[in-house]
Amino acid sequence: MPFDVTIAVRYLTSSRLQSALLMAGVAIGVVVFTFIAALMNGLGVRLTEDVTANVAHVTLEPAPRIPLARMPSPSGRALYAVQPGHDAKPVVRAYRSLLATIGTMPGVRAAVPEVIGSATLSRGDKDVAVVVTGIEPLRVSAIAPLDRAIVRGHTDLGVGDILVGTRLAADLAIDVGDRVILRAAGARASHEAIVTVRGTFTLGVEAIDERSVYLELGAAQKLFEVADGVSIIEIKLDHVWGAEAYADKLARATNLKATSWLARNTRLQSGLRAQASTAAMIKAFSLLTIAIGVASTLFLSVSRRRSEIGILRSFGIGRSAIVRAFILQGLLIGVLGSLVGVALGDAFAHLLLAVSTTATGATSIPIDPAKGEYLRAILLATLVSAVAALLPAWSAARIDPLEAIQS
Repeated sequence: MPFDVTIAVRYLTSSRLQSALLMAGVAIGVVVFTFIAALMNGLGVRLTEDVTANVAHVTLEPAPRIPLARMPSPSGRALYAVQPGHDAKPVVRAYRSLLATIGTMPGVRAAVPEVIGSATLSRGDKDVAVVVTGIEPLRVSAIAPLDRAIVRGHTDLGVGDILVGTRLAADLAIDVGDRVILRAAGARASHEAIVTVRGTFTLGVEAIDERSVYLELGAAQKLFEVADGVSIIEIKLDHVWGAEAYADKLARATNLKATSWLARNTRLQSGLRAQASTAAMIKAFSLLTIAIGVASTLFLSVSRRRSEIGILRSFGIGRSAIVRAFILQGLLIGVLGSLVGVALGDAFAHLLLAVSTTATGATSIPIDPAKGEYLRAILLATLVSAVAALLPAWSAARIDPLEAIQS
């Protein structure tokens, strides 16, 4: 065994209680590091899943048309364009060929054509404004998990069938099997349909549960007079954080307006960035406490062993060997303490997860033990301990042998 390693091990084992307390301090700092990482990363995943569970990751739609307010004519008369908001909404035509193209792209989980429109749902003398989503029956759960959210009935949409949110059903006092009138907003009386409620759902989003109606795609195209196209194409991806790149790629490939869920949720991005900054600060403080503990303890060790170091120096042991011995102490303390801390941090995270899990499988504390950044904690704690040992090591190497022996 090299001489400096022997000295480092001897110094650590000669004061076992002090070394154990120092390693315990490193372990506690690592526990804090891994706990904050598991908690904040788990919270970020929870928030992202809550936002993206019921929405598309990328939405394709025609670019909005902005009509001119006034145009010249050969006769000199002013020709005015349609007032914005009152012209016919553009639709995506030849959408089936687009679906075939999108479906071949790697990372795309589902591409769903939809017809979106405003309507009123009526029963008796009560009308409720709703948002109608026309969708193919086989893809009804591809974007929002309606199959898991069904409270009554089923999701097998036929022509003339609808799915409604439970809050909307309660507002109109309707249930599965009831027939209601669905009328396109602002349309003529002929643009209405008598439909049958086939299922009620609860997605947990108040706006959807109160105002959303799902209708078979062909019936929606007929209701809103878009028989040859769809309003939008919604896309689910395998990796939600790649939505921006996919949106840019799809916009170039289809010449349509592509919007990612990130662009629609800028506040969430700001919140996640603030959360990440807070977590980084807490982890930095935990590493700082490790550095202070290691440095102060090794400075104390240098002070206590001043005469021993002087004797070693008088026997011809070089300054570099003394420096290496103290840095090795820091490394050993960091490695052993961080390994204990990682084991305790992982056990603590699993304990909190088990305690916070309810009978339904949901967790009240959004902690994810798998995201505790354990390897990073070990590397950083070891590095910080070694760096913290530099000053005590340099102080030990500068001890004058004659003065140390005389004192």
